[in-house]
Order: sequence, then structure tokens, then C-alpha cells
Amino acid sequence: MEPLATSQITRTPIMAPFLADVRVLPPKGLNTSIYLDLNRFSRQTAWAHAFMHAYALWLGPVLLAAVFVAMYAVAWWRRAPRAAALLFVGGVGTLVALGLNQIVGHAAKELRPYDTYRHALVLVGKANDYSFPSDHSIIAGGLTLSLLLVLGGEAWRSRQKAARGADEEAGESPRSPRLARTLAAVNVVLGLFLCFARVYVGAHYPGDVVAGYLLASAVVLVLFLIRPLAYRLVDTVEPTVLATLLRRPAPLATGAIGAATEAEPLIGPGLEAERQREGP
Repeated sequence: MEPLATSQITRTPIMAPFLADVRVLPPKGLNTSIYLDLNRFSRQTAWAHAFMHAYALWLGPVLLAAVFVAMYAVAWWRRAPRAAALLFVGGVGTLVALGLNQIVGHAAKELRPYDTYRHALVLVGKANDYSFPSDHSIIAGGLTLSLLLVLGGEAWRSRQKAARGADEEAGESPRSPRLARTLAAVNVVLGLFLCFARVYVGAHYPGDVVAGYLLASAVVLVLFLIRPLAYRLVDTVEPTVLATLLRRPAPLATGAIGAATEAEPLIGPGLEAERQREGP
């Protein structure tokens, strides 16, 4: 595709009567300049259009969700129910942020950038909803911050182990597993790239994706304030069958039971009577 012609940008003042009815939220100049620059860059990188279309539309959210589920699997496998519970809180926070996004969007009423700049290149289907904030960046911000907040060592050991100091006795670090830290770093990259992709394909202004990312982060942060309550719920669920939703079941101590069974005849009354008959 040919680059975005300079004349297309310079004709913007002629459209002033039309643009007067279109709300481009502040910072208007920065939103406009970055959007048009990235749109020009998009025209010059046609080789990436197929991938960017898929990533901005569905591949990015799918990868973010996959990494999120992988983090839950790590917490479940390592028997860290507190970390699993916090991930559940983060997922709920992301859904709440998506709901709030609808309220904020209808309050702001910012039209999509391709409704303002009719000659802009758009690589995805044109939507009929408002542009601010971006719902894709809501997913990116909510899931990414959830993984980062779970990295605290407190979430990766049980209350009982913390009370007994079992981690220190066994020489284990209270830090989160290396795999968990790697997954969190990967999600940061995937989330930021999704925000970039939404502007690259022409669907949003930069301010839209920044606002969505920050809105989701704020909601998740507020919900993470209830983590003491989440920890209490985990302690309540631990003795029940529902604990298998938060952690891998502990193995049965068959070796110890077998040893106790074999040792039981050694302390029985029969052996004592035999010893008395044999004498000294």
C-alpha cells in the first residue's frame, strides 16, 4: 500500500466544520500526531499487516490469557493456594474494569480516530462503539498487573509454614518461583505490545490505550487491598475438598504408615512374654 500522502494530513483544516463535532480527548495534539505517525508507519510496513491484524484483534488477548492461566497452573502445582486466590482476585478485577470501561466510554463519547481521519489506514473492522478507553488495553493492564502483584513471597507459602518458619528450616526462599517471574515479564511485553498494536491498526488513539491500561491497573490495585480476606478464605477452604481448586493435592505418607505397621509387633505383649520365658 502507498504511504499516507502529506496532502491527506494538510487537508485536515478544510474538514474543520466536521471535526468541530468530533471529540478528541486531551492531549489532542499528542493523540493526533502520534496516531498519524503510526498510521504512516503502518502503511510502510505492509509485510506486518497480517500478524498485526491478528494480534490486535484476538491473538494478543489470547496470549495474555494463556500466560495468566499458566501462572495459575504454576501456583496450583507448587501448592501455593494464596497465589492462586490472588490470581482469581486479579481476574475478577479485570472483568470489573471491563464493565467500568463501558460507563467511562459513554461518558467521554470520543469517536474512533477513523471517524475523524477518514483517509487513515484501518487494518481491523470498524467498530460502532466509542474509542476511549480501549477495552483491549483493559485486558492487558488488568492481567499483567495481577501477575506482577502475585510475585510477592507472602503469596507463595501457606500460613502454617510461615508460622513454623518451615521455609527457613528447609532453606527455601520465600520469593516467588523463577518461572512465575518469567511469566510475569512475558505478560508485561505482551500487554504493552497489544496497546501498541491497537494504535498501529488504526483503531485507537494513544491516549485510549494508556487510559485503559491505567483504569484496569487501578481497579486491580483496589481489589488487591482485600487480600487479607482472600487469605482467610483460603485458610477456611484448605481442609475441604475445594482446596484442590487452589493447590495440587498433597501425596499420602504411605512410607510412614508402612513403617508404623511393621514396627507395631515389636512392642506387642507377645514378644514381652516370650522374653520372660527365655529368662536372662
